[in-house]
Amino acid sequence: MGCRGRKNYTDATETTETQTIIESQESAETKEAEETKESAPVVGAGAINSKTEPGENINAMTAFDKATEGLVGYTYTVTAVLGSQIVAGTNYSYLGRAEMAVPDAKPEYVIVNVYEDLEGNAEITGSLSLLEGKEGWEYNDINPFMEENKDIKNLFDKALDGLTGAEYKPIAYIGYKDNSYAVLTKITITSVEPLTSLSMVYITKTDSGAMIDDIYDIDMSLENEIN
Repeated sequence: MGCRGRKNYTDATETTETQTIIESQESAETKEAEETKESAPVVGAGAINSKTEPGENINAMTAFDKATEGLVGYTYTVTAVLGSQIVAGTNYSYLGRAEMAVPDAKPEYVIVNVYEDLEGNAEITGSLSLLEGKEGWEYNDINPFMEENKDIKNLFDKALDGLTGAEYKPIAYIGYKDNSYAVLTKITITSVEPLTSLSMVYITKTDSGAMIDDIYDIDMSLENEIN
């Protein structure tokens, strides 16, 4: 599902002319974000959204709809709008439920990047299957939202019980293997300068509750997936 990308979440030196365009774009994006309650993108570095609900990210959803219009072979449903970055245009990153357009296809959850240029043209620039390479794991084929999966949410909370130094906000229940579960999570290190990242948190049910098996950071640039 990898796609060739033109624009990625990378730091680069801009020319004076391009930087002027970007600064003007940032001002317009910020004003529109205030009107729509959407998180404003940040110039240069990718920014993880404080609000991930599609309805809270109108600009991002408009770009996604344009990028996937007429798409053949896969159907995508956006579960969360994860982040954005202003370049010469805007990069957006989404959590999507993807299904092949064939009978009895099983869904999978992917990170999808979309680039929208200054003229409003949009295209998919990369995708990452979240459980790719995880032998024996299966994607959750029901509602991914944690409030709809109370048993998983309770196990997630038990696994985090007693942990300090970071805030864990679960975004979606992605998949499972036996008594283990994968949850896409926004993690914020609580320090003087908070650092936020997106991670897959793997938890396992135990006799006494639950424990964290692994935490895997998600690279929204998808640089390793673009070919």
